[in-house]
Amino acid sequence: MTQRVQYLPAILAVVFCLTVTPVLAIVSAPVKAGGPVLIVARPGTDLTELVETSGGQVVGVTQAPLAVMGASESEDFEKRLKRNGAWAILDGEALAWLCGDTI
Repeated sequence: MTQRVQYLPAILAVVFCLTVTPVLAIVSAPVKAGGPVLIVARPGTDLTELVETSGGQVVGVTQAPLAVMGASESEDFEKRLKRNGAWAILDGEALAWLCGDTI
């Protein structure tokens, strides 16, 4: 039993790396101008209004409680989203790739 336990830290480290690496790739992916983005905001924010006020439009029909997909042809869309209260803006194409879909 003690021989198996000694490998537990190595196994946990491998599992952690395999699950965290794709998430870090998504978070660090640069946002492409004109492409879809995932906009994350605080609870209670009207996400549709946030996107439209920032000069974009909501993409898709499903919204999560804290996030929505949006797009805009404007090059400063990301800056306006942050100025209007977005917590994070993630690349929508990279997120779709992680989910096994293509945009």
